[in-house]
Amino acid sequence: MKKVLTILMAFAFVSVMTISANAFEGSGKSCAGTHGKFDFAKKLNLSKSQLEKMKDLHSRFQNETRDLRYDLKIKRIEMRKLFTDPKTDDATLLAKQKELSNLRQQLSDKKAQMKIEWRKILTPEQITKLDRMPTHRWGAKGRGRDHYQCQGA
Repeated sequence: MKKVLTILMAFAFVSVMTISANAFEGSGKSCAGTHGKFDFAKKLNLSKSQLEKMKDLHSRFQNETRDLRYDLKIKRIEMRKLFTDPKTDDATLLAKQKELSNLRQQLSDKKAQMKIEWRKILTPEQITKLDRMPTHRWGAKGRGRDHYQCQGA
């Protein structure tokens, strides 16, 4: 029964996130990365070829990490459920946290590899420009993304 409930909770979570993403996409805002538009392309003066290569890498990254990202979401839900259960012992919480940390590290490693591959597409001048580009945070309550910048708010 717990397994079924966990799967249903995960499905509900994914559904809500999908609906939210679709609502955001239709709001007139342009957000790089999450909606396929690479805003930094203008700032770095990327050629069409460079931009296509970057989009291909990003698409491959999304496909290769789909299961990992799904597992991470499920583990977060499981951790939240365990944490709010007064009967859960410390050892169980720590074990689940280690699983979560391991998945986060795997995803972080894959992101770093994608960024390294992106960097290989850039010219030395474009790489130099990266250092001068400001990072953008969505605000204290939003999820920060260094390489995503939303416009049209």
